[in-house]
Amino acid sequence: MRRYLAALVLSTGLSAAQDASTPAPMNGIWRLTKMTSVGTAPVLSPLPTTDLFIVGNSIRGRLGCGTYEGTIAAANNAMQMKVAPLPPKPSERCLYAVPGVFHQAMNTSWGYIISGDTQRLVVFSETAWLSFERIGYVTPTQK
Repeated sequence: MRRYLAALVLSTGLSAAQDASTPAPMNGIWRLTKMTSVGTAPVLSPLPTTDLFIVGNSIRGRLGCGTYEGTIAAANNAMQMKVAPLPPKPSERCLYAVPGVFHQAMNTSWGYIISGDTQRLVVFSETAWLSFERIGYVTPTQK
C-alpha cells in the first residue's frame, strides 16, 4: 500500500511539473521552412533564415539578421506565444529588429501540431501558418 501511495504522489507531482512547461517533443531547435498566409495577411517573402529555439517555457531565435525572444505556453495542441525583437548592436542595421509580420504571427498563435516522428512542427495563428523543421535538440535544465 505504501508503494502505491508513493507512486501516486510521485506521478501527481510529475504531471503537475510537466504541465508547467511545453510538451517535451517541442523542445528543440527548429527552422522555418514555410509561412502561409491566412486570409489577406501579409507573409515574409522571400523567407529569411529563421530559427526557433524552444526550451521549457522560453523561446528565442533568429530572424534574418535580427534576433527575438519570448515565452510559450503549449498543451493539448493549444498554444500561445509572446515574442519581441531584440535591439541590434549599436553598429548594426537590421530590417528584422522591429516588430513585423513574423512577430505578429507568433504573437497571435493559437494551436500547433507536431509530427509523430517529432521532425515537423506547424504553428497556427490568426495571420499565418508557420511550418518548421527540426534541426536540433535541446534538453531543459532541471531545477
